Formats: sequence, structure tokens, C-alpha cells
Amino acid sequence: MYKVFLVDDDHLIIDQFVRKAVFNEYRYEIIGSSTDPEEAVNEIRSLSPDVIITGLKMQKMTGIEMMKTLMSGGCKAEFVILCTYKDLAEVRRLFLIHRFEYLVKPVDDNGLIIILHRLSDKLTLAPPGKNIVSSSKELNEIIAYLTNYSAMRHTLESISEKWDINPNTVCNLFAKHLDTTFIAFLTGLRMDHAEEMLKTTDKSIKEVAYLCGYNDYFYFCRVFKEKNNCTPTEFRTANRKSNINKIDYRNNRRRIR
Repeated sequence: MYKVFLVDDDHLIIDQFVRKAVFNEYRYEIIGSSTDPEEAVNEIRSLSPDVIITGLKMQKMTGIEMMKTLMSGGCKAEFVILCTYKDLAEVRRLFLIHRFEYLVKPVDDNGLIIILHRLSDKLTLAPPGKNIVSSSKELNEIIAYLTNYSAMRHTLESISEKWDINPNTVCNLFAKHLDTTFIAFLTGLRMDHAEEMLKTTDKSIKEVAYLCGYNDYFYFCRVFKEKNNCTPTEFRTANRKSNINKIDYRNNRRRIR
């Protein structure tokens, strides 16, 4: 079994991962955890896990800083960075530099399973050859482009033409390295963008749809509902109520004190 070490300064996050049965199902064993990233460095060096799952923003040390510290000391583990939707753009930029996996909180089992599959491929493969390195570089470039320009009207053909590669090659890159399809990946980016705008702006639903790459408002609403089991309007209303409840809770705590 592959060994996993968990690091996050929120013990609730660690508890959630410890309770996930998918680790054992996919031959992963959690061998340790820590809420202190500085202490975690020494424990990781002692235990030599295969995979390190860590929060991005922690008080004493960020997940990226911890990763750099461990790698500079010869750590060969695969890293998975936990982030929020708010930090997604920063994480994707760092991903292109440091080549780690990442998961958006709250982490569901489906997302975790995809990552575990990918990690298994990395951990069992021999050192990559020239062709694999080349294809991985192309994929990273495509991901960066789609992330930065997710509102553009991309198609499989337009991406193939831009990189001068066969459309089937693009499909194979996403299937092999990300265990998904080109369309599913692009749709995921657009839905992430839409959710963030619905939470943080007062833009109309039609404007959000357009800024996410959808000219057809009704099609956008249908795709959004398929992913979130609610309409964009219902999603916005629910999240605003949640934020109001959080504010009321904090205000009540201040009054009690």
C-alpha cells in the first residue's frame, strides 16, 4: 500500500480525510498527520510517505513553503495541495511551476478518487521518457491557456489548431494524465468561475453565463443545474444566506463575550 501523510492546521479537515474509506479501497494508508507544518517536516522526513496531502494556507508555513523545504532535503513524495475556490487561480499558476496535484475544499470522494488514480500511475511508472515529458508539457500549456482564458469560445478543434496537434491527441492527453475529457475539464473550469462570480458579485445570471463562455443563457443554466443540482439563482441565494448566517453567528459570539 502507498503511505499518506496529512498536514492541515484545521484538525476538522484532517478528521474528514481520516474517515474517508476510499483510501483503503485504492490501496492507500494514512500513516500520520499533523496540524503544525513545521513539526510535520520532521515527521515526514522520519516516515518517508509516498504522498503528502497538505493545506495551502497555514499559519506557520504555507503548503508550498513546506513542499519546497522537503524537496530541497531530498523528499521524493508526491504532493497534493488543498485549496479553496478563492485560491484556485493562484494554485493553478503554482501548479505549472511546481507540478503538484491539487484538490478544492470541500473534497468529495469522486475528486479524491481521480487524484488517487493519477498518483498511482505516477508512483508505479518508471522515470518518464522524452515523449511523456513532451506530452505532459503540452498538456500543462493547454491547461494554463484554458484557465487564463476560460471565457473564450474554445473548441477541441481550436485548441488542436493552436497547438498544431491532432484533436485525438488532445483527447488522449486529458484522458491519460487527468482521467477526464477535454469538454469535462473546460466545463469544470467554467462552472468554478461561475460559482465564484455568483458568490462574490451582483452580476446578472446572463452576464455570468457570457463571462464563463456561454452565449446561450438557457444552456448555461442547464449545465449549471446538472453540476450543482440547483439553478444559478438558487445557488446564489443559498450562498448569500449562508454568508449572512456566518456573519450573524460571529456577531452573536461578540455579544456573548
